[in-house]
Amino acid sequence: MATNTVSQVVPSPAEDAAALLKAFQGWGTDEQAVIAILAHRDAAQRKQIMLKYEQMYSESLTQRLQSELSGDFERAMYHWILDPVERQAVMANAATKCIQEEYPVIVEIACANSSAELIAVKKAYHDLYKCSLEEDVAAGTTGNLRSLLLALVSTYRYDGDDVNMGLAKSEAKIVHEAVRNGTTDHAELIRIVGTRSKAQLNATFSCFKDEHSSSITKALPHGTDPTGYLRALRTAVRCIADADKYFAKVLRNAMRESGTDEDSLTRVVVMHAEKDMKGISGAFRRRSSVTLEQAIAKETSGDYRSFLMALLGS
Repeated sequence: MATNTVSQVVPSPAEDAAALLKAFQGWGTDEQAVIAILAHRDAAQRKQIMLKYEQMYSESLTQRLQSELSGDFERAMYHWILDPVERQAVMANAATKCIQEEYPVIVEIACANSSAELIAVKKAYHDLYKCSLEEDVAAGTTGNLRSLLLALVSTYRYDGDDVNMGLAKSEAKIVHEAVRNGTTDHAELIRIVGTRSKAQLNATFSCFKDEHSSSITKALPHGTDPTGYLRALRTAVRCIADADKYFAKVLRNAMRESGTDEDSLTRVVVMHAEKDMKGISGAFRRRSSVTLEQAIAKETSGDYRSFLMALLGS
């Protein structure tokens, strides 16, 4: 479930547009007024505000926000006001520019979405960039990493709950053979992870653990990983197995003592606040001594903190 709260009585798009313009005027931007409006409107309402603002004032609301805001707050707000599907396409495109470091973005979009949602993201990518997501992923990768990511973004998984236990047991053996052989021949493992339904894969993962007393992610080779393939494979397995638990771990890693990873923190909160953030928050609390809101409040500050807190419903 979503965590952001939408006002029960919402002003018209024209009234919101006028209030935003007022927040931009004067000696300094009234960031709290911007948050009070945009953090409490759903995607359809934000789209209407953007259209009305441009109609009334002959300027892009997106560009005005970018000029009025700054830092992590500006980047978070920029992604928030985008259409949710378009937002994922924009994030995916940015990730393809440095894919060996930003592969989690591609994996999350491919593995956390339903098949229909993934198709919608890829269509938005076509419209925005006049090429396919597959093209850009292929251009930025090689070897097993390319094979894995292409399999993930190209698939159209069955979304149902039906499971074939005989197939799960046989494919758990195939996965084990691939894991034992290092990374030299993972074609069959990639085929399985890239095509089977999430329910079927979870059955396979369970059979693997029952048979070998270890999860697939722990059984994979550790050590040198020059292309990032093994890290991407672990990410895909974890995201498919339990998306809430996976994103909770991303958030914990983003707020380590060594420093806050604002990009990852923003990505998870902004992308999931309207969708399934309550489940992620619950998974975070079960593995942490504090709530997600408490952790973010401690690790962030200023308008950026206020905005994330609003998206979390605080």
